[in-house]
Amino acid sequence: MTRAEAYEALHTYITNPNLIKHHLACEAIMTSLCKRFYTNADEVLLNKWGIVGLLHDADYELTRGNPADHTIVLQEKIGASLDQDVMHAIKAHNYLNTGAVPSSLMDWSMYCCDELSGLIITSALSHPDKNLASLDAGFIMNRFNDSSFAKGVNHEQIKMCEEKLKIPLKDFIQISLTAMQGIAPELNL
Repeated sequence: MTRAEAYEALHTYITNPNLIKHHLACEAIMTSLCKRFYTNADEVLLNKWGIVGLLHDADYELTRGNPADHTIVLQEKIGASLDQDVMHAIKAHNYLNTGAVPSSLMDWSMYCCDELSGLIITSALSHPDKNLASLDAGFIMNRFNDSSFAKGVNHEQIKMCEEKLKIPLKDFIQISLTAMQGIAPELNL
C-alpha cells in the first residue's frame, strides 16, 4: 500500500479531525524512529513504518464501543492490502485485546508512541503559546511526571520505550516532539 492509498483509507474510516491529527502525529513519529533504528532506511522501509502510524487506529470510530474488535475490523477491511508485518504492528499496539504480541522494533515503536503523541498534543494545548514550537522535552517531562495531567494517557506504555526500544524516556520524548514539530502546520499546533 502506498502512503496515498493509506491516507485515503484513513479518511474513509475516520471523520474526526482530531483523530486524523493523531494519526498524522504517529506517522511522523514512526518515520523518525525508523530513521533512528535504520540509518540507511530506504523509502520502502520508511513507508512501512509511516503506514503503521497512519493507520493504527483507522477503525477506531467503527470499534469505539468494543475494544476487542479494534484493529481486527481494520484487518478485515484492508488487511489484504497491507504487508503482514505492517498489519501485525497495527494489531500489536492493541495486543491486550488482539493477542498479537509486539515483537519487532516497529511493533514496540507503535505501542510506545501511540500514547506519547497524545501527551505531547495535550502538553502543547496546556502551554501558554499553545503550539509545538514552544515546547521542549523538559516541559513534556514535567507534564509526564505530573500524575494529575492527562489522566487518560498510559504512562507505563510510554515508558516501555526504555526496555523495549532501548531509548531513554527523555530522548524518546525529544524524538517524538521533533517529529511532530516537523508537521506542526498539519496538526494546527
